Amino acid sequence: MINYGIVIDEYSPRRKYIMKKRLNFLASNLSGKGGTETVLITVLNNLIKNRDVSLTLIDEPQDKNWLQKLDDKVSVNIYTGNNLVSKIWFIMKIFIFEKDTNYISLSPSLILIANKVRKLCNKKYKIISWIHFSLKNQDMFDPGKLVNADGHLAISSVIREQLLELGVKSDEIMTIFNPIERHNSIPEVKKENYLNLFYAGRMTFDGQKNISELLSGISKIKGINYHLDMYGSGEDLEKCKEYGKKLGINGNITWHGWTKNLWEEINVRPSALVMSSKYEGLPMIMLESISRGIPVVTTKFDGYEDIVKEGVNGYTYKSGNIEELGQKLIKISEQKMSTKDIQDSIENYYTENYFKNLENALAKLERI
Repeated sequence: MINYGIVIDEYSPRRKYIMKKRLNFLASNLSGKGGTETVLITVLNNLIKNRDVSLTLIDEPQDKNWLQKLDDKVSVNIYTGNNLVSKIWFIMKIFIFEKDTNYISLSPSLILIANKVRKLCNKKYKIISWIHFSLKNQDMFDPGKLVNADGHLAISSVIREQLLELGVKSDEIMTIFNPIERHNSIPEVKKENYLNLFYAGRMTFDGQKNISELLSGISKIKGINYHLDMYGSGEDLEKCKEYGKKLGINGNITWHGWTKNLWEEINVRPSALVMSSKYEGLPMIMLESISRGIPVVTTKFDGYEDIVKEGVNGYTYKSGNIEELGQKLIKISEQKMSTKDIQDSIENYYTENYFKNLENALAKLERI
């Protein structure tokens, strides 16, 4: 059930039978097409089995189709106005009037507001951060606001270290990673001396995703037939296409644009996922690929070690080293990796293990 506008309280008749406090997940600036949305769907649909769960969005997503994938028992509240005063009042009411609720926030700004309201109104709720981006090398938020939370769910070992550097106590941080379903491997069509590569994500030329470097690395592939499928949209899509044309490789590229159901489009196993990101939190596309037996070639962004096992499920290269990227792509074609070993390499991320860790983490953080 989705509610638009200002919603103060919404309780299920089941509440009196549930001893655990309600969890309200808070988020802002979600596009509706990213990996964070995928994680939210998986986590909320699991938690609703054992407690009341709600999702509050203080900005209306551009694409709301993903919300239809949430369990009907998850209460979804969305602010849809464009008035700053009413928006602030919408946020304030959440913390003032909701009862028996703890908050898990994906937004550092909302963590700061929640802490201020709690002090002002003498509230007793818990505030838990759950940030899906690296705290460094980004200009999206001030990481210093995170110290206002009581506890933290870290999706990578790097984010854990970054929180420690901010002065957060070790026992206030629970590293849980992100969940991924087990999948059957995608059928492989073997071709000698052929690379079938793909990328899926936002098309940012020099920004976070650094597509210019990916295309430059692709241009270094020599002596091997190859094809690159590019799935995604963004403000730099046409600029990326022009650069591919300049490099003389557009004949080897299919630009698909944004794809609603990526894994329905990919029915033949690619040789590898290619990523040239300058920074990441915990990229879901990487986990989704590995879970299907597809190796990755990626930059050594902060936190890559949590996922990539060199020579087991992929290869890495130093960001900016285009020659090395080309070499690692060629290496994928030369050294066959075991599909089973690739899939087994992310055992801790599969849902059955992830949710055991999450429940333990929440139990500890809600007691702090």
